[in-house]
Amino acid sequence: MLERPLRVLICDDSALVRQFLARTLDGVPGIEVCGRATDGDEAVRLTRLLKPDVVTMDVEMPRLDGISAVREIMSEHPTPILMVSSRTTEGSRATMSALQAGALDFIAKPAAREDLAEIGPQVAEKILRLGERGRQALSLPARPHRARLEPKPSGGVPPLVIIGSSTGGPRALFTVVPNLPEGFGASVLVVQHMPLGFTRPLAERLSEAGPLPAQEASDGEQLLPGTVRVAAAGHHLVVDGATLRFSDAPPEHGVRPALDVTLRSAAQSYAGPIVAAVLTGMGRDGAQGALEVRQRGGKVIAESERTALIFGMPKAVIDAGAADSVADLPDVPSELVRLCAEASRGR
Repeated sequence: MLERPLRVLICDDSALVRQFLARTLDGVPGIEVCGRATDGDEAVRLTRLLKPDVVTMDVEMPRLDGISAVREIMSEHPTPILMVSSRTTEGSRATMSALQAGALDFIAKPAAREDLAEIGPQVAEKILRLGERGRQALSLPARPHRARLEPKPSGGVPPLVIIGSSTGGPRALFTVVPNLPEGFGASVLVVQHMPLGFTRPLAERLSEAGPLPAQEASDGEQLLPGTVRVAAAGHHLVVDGATLRFSDAPPEHGVRPALDVTLRSAAQSYAGPIVAAVLTGMGRDGAQGALEVRQRGGKVIAESERTALIFGMPKAVIDAGAADSVADLPDVPSELVRLCAEASRGR
């Protein structure tokens, strides 16, 4: 239980959105709106003055945009920030830039103002979670040293790395994927629970941030060592031998793509070593699939409670007895390299 209400600063250039968020959040036990900002400049100034527990941040605003405001806030007074972004292509790309700059999570704002009520409960839930764990997450090193590449094993099918995450996942992925080393011999799949329109910009930002080329996965493409593929929102990503397939089967755990689907299909059909990493996220997605991967000789990493913004998904993996190792987020890249090398040598 929180000892006092979470103090939230709302930043949006739309008076209607500011009013909606304030009315929604003021009605939630444990949350108190302490201020409203109309642009990024005012958000930076009020964060400095009011020291809120959480900031909600729009992306496109006059004077100072949301991305620049995130950078200034994180450099001056690191504060958990929830991006409230439009579903447009420009908005989703900007949201990924804001997450890379230090925002902890985001929510997609509907284009029609009359649909704002749909996101109210999600905004409140995310703020409560950010308030409980956000400061701790921000105490992590901003970026670990890039993992050192071990000598490549000769021959055999290259390893397959599958990384899964949900709430708080984009920021975690920016810590892990760009710090995998150039020349990494595994194929990397990322399954992140995201709305439509956000997975392609996520892949683009991951590609720009690190040495491994990343893009949104395509139906029917072949797995290639040294590349990163991000599961497309709206489809399950299925591993069929060395080929990626889309599936429109019903959502699992309420999501599509679901990590369990990708892990199960890989365990059942991939001929080479498999290493999975389950990072921050709510719920149990990944636990059953991770157990199957481990039962078939693969290796599984679960993010530690100390660093996970939301410990639900990694905890479920640990509780299922599916984790070979539990690692703080900055150590996950090195663990992936180590376990891929061990699996390829048949240890």
